[in-house]
Amino acid sequence: MEKILLSTYLIKIQDRQRNDQILSHFNGTDDFFQVFQNYLNSIFENILATADTRETTALHLTLDEPPTVNEENRSIYGFFSTGVSGEQYQIRDVETREEVLAVQRNHAAFRNIFFYLKMPTQRDSGALILQRKAKFGIKTIFRRTVNQYIREQGYQNNKVLINNIVHGRVYRRMIREGNLKKVELIKKRIPSSIEEYYRNGARPEQIPGTLKTSMLSPTSLPDSFKRFVDNLFTNPDRERIEIEGIDEEFDEVEFELELNGKKKTFYVMQKHRIQPTIDVTSEIQFTAQGEPTLDSLINQSEELVRDIIELRL
Repeated sequence: MEKILLSTYLIKIQDRQRNDQILSHFNGTDDFFQVFQNYLNSIFENILATADTRETTALHLTLDEPPTVNEENRSIYGFFSTGVSGEQYQIRDVETREEVLAVQRNHAAFRNIFFYLKMPTQRDSGALILQRKAKFGIKTIFRRTVNQYIREQGYQNNKVLINNIVHGRVYRRMIREGNLKKVELIKKRIPSSIEEYYRNGARPEQIPGTLKTSMLSPTSLPDSFKRFVDNLFTNPDRERIEIEGIDEEFDEVEFELELNGKKKTFYVMQKHRIQPTIDVTSEIQFTAQGEPTLDSLINQSEELVRDIIELRL
């Protein structure tokens, strides 16, 4: 069964001077919640297309069904249908080796991606939840197509921003109340051989590569581990990682926290790598066909809005 990953974002709209606008009356009169509904209706009727960052692959975005709109609490949700085209290949039955379909360059393989948006009045940012499937996400094509749409509607002086959001208070709550599932000490160098590694006192030579020392627990690592990673993660002046009692340095310490069934990975040195994606698989209900139920996706999205994004609204 595939993991259910939900990514959290702030959605904003700015003017030409990069000033954040109040979403419910940007430019003084327009409600972006209504503009967003119009955008969704537009891509329901027409497949929008753009290119990837390398301009080599065509990306497509549409909706197979109209979204569900709750005007009272200003939320809207549904499923984007997004596809990739540009390659020519064959799809075969892996058992019989028979060709099932010959995919042409103008064909696209589409995936359904859940989304949930909440846009309060009198605020300059809204809460956006986008499902992510494995390494496949839609943030880029979504941002491009929504900006393309508003320009076509005459909003030449405005730009929509989709910003990753992982609030510091979320980390504090997870480190305080959650379970520490994994700690990895990482070096970006490897020994010339396994024998040499142990002869050299477990110190790798300066050969490019990655060497990890992993500590895992099916429940939770001891509180002393929590204090260890928390001290490393919250030290603002850290330029390198030295661990007391260990006569060597590490390039990175990576650790995973779990709270209420939601898992998140944090990095000590490269905090920019912390993604807005949260694993909610254990909190999701599935159909007999192994698909997540819509109600459980909505419930998890609403929890993320309360627990994470409303801290910034």
